[in-house]
Amino acid sequence: MVRLPRLVIAAPASGHGKTTVATGVLAALRRRGLTVSGHKVGPDYIDPGYHALATGRPGRNLDPFLVGTHRVAPLLAHGAAGADVAIVEGVMGLYDGQLGTDGFASTAHVAALTASPVLLVVDVSHASRSIAAVVHGMRTFDPGVRLVGVVLNKAGSPRHAREVTDALDATGLPVLGVLGRDDGIVAPSRHLGLVPAAERAGAAAELDVLADQIEAGLDLDALLELARAAPELDAAPWDPFAEVRAPHGDRPGTGAAAPDGSRPLVALAGGRAFTFRYAETEELLRAAGCDTVVLDPRTDRELPAGVRGLYLGGGFPEVYAGDLAGNHRLRAEVRDAVGAGLPTVAECAGLLYLCRSLDGRPMVGALPADAAMTPRLSLGYRTAVVPADGLAGPAGTRLHGHEFHRTALTPSAGASPAFLLDGRADGVGSATLTASYLHLHWAGQPQLAQRFAAAARAFGRTAVDRPPLPSSGTAPSANAPAQVTGTPVPDAIAPLAGAGAPVADGTPRVSGVAGVAEAAGAAEVVEAVDAAALADSVAVAAFAAGAGTVGEVVLVGAGPGDPGLVTVAGKAALAAADVVLADRLVPVEALSWLRPGAEIVDVAKHPGGPATTQEQINRLLVAHARAGRRVVRLKGGDSFVFGRGGEEVLACAEAGVPVRVVPGVTSSIAVPALVGIPVTHRGRTQGFTVVSGHVPPGHPDSTVDFAALAAVGTTIVVLMGVRTLGAITAALVAAGLDPATPAAVVADGGLPAQRVETGTVATIATVAAEAGIGPPAVTVIGAVAGFAATATDATARD
Repeated sequence: MVRLPRLVIAAPASGHGKTTVATGVLAALRRRGLTVSGHKVGPDYIDPGYHALATGRPGRNLDPFLVGTHRVAPLLAHGAAGADVAIVEGVMGLYDGQLGTDGFASTAHVAALTASPVLLVVDVSHASRSIAAVVHGMRTFDPGVRLVGVVLNKAGSPRHAREVTDALDATGLPVLGVLGRDDGIVAPSRHLGLVPAAERAGAAAELDVLADQIEAGLDLDALLELARAAPELDAAPWDPFAEVRAPHGDRPGTGAAAPDGSRPLVALAGGRAFTFRYAETEELLRAAGCDTVVLDPRTDRELPAGVRGLYLGGGFPEVYAGDLAGNHRLRAEVRDAVGAGLPTVAECAGLLYLCRSLDGRPMVGALPADAAMTPRLSLGYRTAVVPADGLAGPAGTRLHGHEFHRTALTPSAGASPAFLLDGRADGVGSATLTASYLHLHWAGQPQLAQRFAAAARAFGRTAVDRPPLPSSGTAPSANAPAQVTGTPVPDAIAPLAGAGAPVADGTPRVSGVAGVAEAAGAAEVVEAVDAAALADSVAVAAFAAGAGTVGEVVLVGAGPGDPGLVTVAGKAALAAADVVLADRLVPVEALSWLRPGAEIVDVAKHPGGPATTQEQINRLLVAHARAGRRVVRLKGGDSFVFGRGGEEVLACAEAGVPVRVVPGVTSSIAVPALVGIPVTHRGRTQGFTVVSGHVPPGHPDSTVDFAALAAVGTTIVVLMGVRTLGAITAALVAAGLDPATPAAVVADGGLPAQRVETGTVATIATVAAEAGIGPPAVTVIGAVAGFAATATDATARD
């Protein structure tokens, strides 16, 4: 347990002034003589630079995606060691995180992981009383997030501020301060956000002005009181020496020397062009037995004497391309050193620096590629796979990182890429080089520091004759670093190395969880596996095979269970497929239409059992298509209605994979029809509404207006609503729907086990529960539901 006063500074969205307030608070508290530690949620490098300027200590990042949830609190404790208070600046809106994950890596997530109170900064420039509604929503959206106060930013006048403050009384949250409109304290921006503090000669003076305004506008005593009320941090500080190993007896600060009397020297790029580097990277290198020195590629004319490793982090080389190009001596020396096997990591800006040219200006020339600015921003988290044994790890190694750039390379990757990003080759990799757009936080992947330090020691001991890097599109020389072909597959994915290959008798091969697999009568089943690892193995195998032709993804709607409802076009797509990703609602008979040797991947979400996330499904689709395969995504029901088909189409399109849709018969129409219920009928109802019932009425995530449904008078068809049926019917009756309105529940529609239960809107939930109805089931509410009894009786008479 660590006693650490702390406060998270968040906002409803980007642009509300988090960085302004957080940086000003850090500077103002330091003026009071306090030792203050600054932290930033997310991967951003620029804001921590301002934090460092304000505190005199390194700015730190807290990112669950990059370092893992278990390291977030320890990294906070480590970064804040010796501090009187820690201030954590949030990212985007309070609840905004990784897309498709319900807020993973959001500010709220980090606040929960660190048990930290949250101060909300709100831009009030365009509203007054409505601000209270926004704050109320932010406070109640997640009861696990502890909002403790509000700062009003960009108030137009004292009267405006009073109006907002009075309205906020109803929320119970104190207003800790008010800042007026003042463009003089706004940092300048450019194509990737704020201009880094290290590039601005006047940043320190502007920080003094900002600290003055924070002291005048905020109640810092109240802020400190809230920070000191934070509970003890339930974590031991992160220790780089526990993550990596140095040679025996070699630990800086202990007085012990390395066994050979030296520690390999690693040059870290710095200066105005290279401002992006996580503080923990240097700490890990030193813990692994290296010494470090900063190299400024703009002004330093040569590499440091005796250097054995080079780390070129991120930054803005495009802004300083002229200066970098003019440093002829250093460019030539770096080119020769990298070519001679100097262990080198080059992330984003470093990648651009190693290219032949950047926006037409000459660069180092160690890589056979040219870089240029583009209008397109590449931004987001990435899961990378190492395609061949190299400096970044053995083949198949998975790493979490992020991209953040507006440049592009031609060609985009070498014949030996550093990584596969969702199957896309990126950068150049070898036994001594990792050059890529990917930014990595080494605290989350400390083996990177360990491997780099080992390579630096090896480079110092022997003269290594390294062949030149192969240019894109040419075969590597016989002495070039090994490709994946013939490389042992890591143990974690060894069972998947043959993914996609038919078994000897040509029967479909099935991987993934076993529900669909067993139903299909597969000759071989790969037991439940990590779908992400399966996608990685497909990508590595495709790289090893040199797959150059991108296949196709076809989304096929499979109908509600009866294989006779699959369309002719859908059946043709299945017959031509190399790989089929199927869920548990598909008619398993349809899988018998596959050609010999086709692979079935079970991506079902089994209740209480194995489940495949949508992100994993997207990755599998892209990876198989990038391997040159014809991929069918067979979806129960319609491929778009209440499915994730739209997300799958977008994922394929963004990855440059051809994709098309073959719609099926939607369950919302077909299932009622199978038991004799027309969703519309002359004289009874001329319309129908289909809703998803997986979120009950009143839940914060519900977007269905059940009062409007009750009033409109159309047939209501509820999908995925068995477990919430009682709440749904109660909401409809409470909104005025006649309790005697007919209702029916159809379970296992289109399957041999199909059955229907009937009642009224007031009784149907009880009837379904007593009959043991479970998913999949479709509920019909409205006058037409009365036809179900007639259809059932007629079937019984037959």
